Amino acid sequence: MIRAGRKGFGRRMDRWAPIVFTAPTLLFIVALMVFPFLYSVYLSLLKYKLTLPAASIHFTGFDNYRYMLDNASFLRAAQWTFVFSVIAVAAEVILGMIMALTLNSNAFGKRTAVFKSLFIMPLMLAPIVSAKIWSLLFQVIYGPINYVLSSLGFDRVSWSGEPLPAKLSIILVDIWQSAPFCMLILLAALKTVPKELTEAAAIDGAGRIGSFFKITLPLIRHFLALVVSIRIMDALRVFDSVVALTNGAPGDTTETLATITYKTAFRYADIGAGSAGSILYFLFIVVFSLLAFVFMRRKDPA
Repeated sequence: MIRAGRKGFGRRMDRWAPIVFTAPTLLFIVALMVFPFLYSVYLSLLKYKLTLPAASIHFTGFDNYRYMLDNASFLRAAQWTFVFSVIAVAAEVILGMIMALTLNSNAFGKRTAVFKSLFIMPLMLAPIVSAKIWSLLFQVIYGPINYVLSSLGFDRVSWSGEPLPAKLSIILVDIWQSAPFCMLILLAALKTVPKELTEAAAIDGAGRIGSFFKITLPLIRHFLALVVSIRIMDALRVFDSVVALTNGAPGDTTETLATITYKTAFRYADIGAGSAGSILYFLFIVVFSLLAFVFMRRKDPA
């Protein structure tokens, strides 16, 4: 009887143990992720402005979504966010691959570890700190970048006063900070490629470029898909560098979905429209990231 009771108790413990051990984590996720998201969905269905009395709050359905989708500034921000993400991620992956290939080839000899440390230094800084440092470098009158340009005979550039230079500055800062992340992942991927395959390709007469595209790149395709999907999700959420460098200027040409949603909710005190913008923003990130991940993992045609 005692043994049977112990066996029954043991079976019950085996059944409940996974629930007991995972419950704190699940509660933590629900409290910090699921509940705020559902609450944002609820707020997006309300006419809720902080400048109006609480009695004016009422249900409006999808009016806030229609308002944001008809907002020209929101649509321009979505377009710029998309263009920024494509250009920045493509440049970061290409530059990260070049750095990874350089480090993997031991071109620096015994100093490879030193150069690897130098390459990943931008990752050590918080995004807002990096953006503030670059905002000083981009200063029109006293900035070192304009000083170098003027020394070479070029005109000084208003990096935050003209649309194209402002967009270029945001892209350059993001590339500088995020390319090392791509390099680390791709360097780890290159370590998984068997040297026997590349050596056999060299014996067969394949050059380095041909060996890279025909052997190395297909073998690290899944790593590449991972890097692209992660970087796209991060690039679509760009906020710190925009606020520090241009704050959306000139006009609203450098506003991203993150900044315009934030300003709608907290600068213009329209919580309902801001919440609707954040939900649309979330769906934009999910759809675009999934499409990029599926495209990158697509098998080559037979």
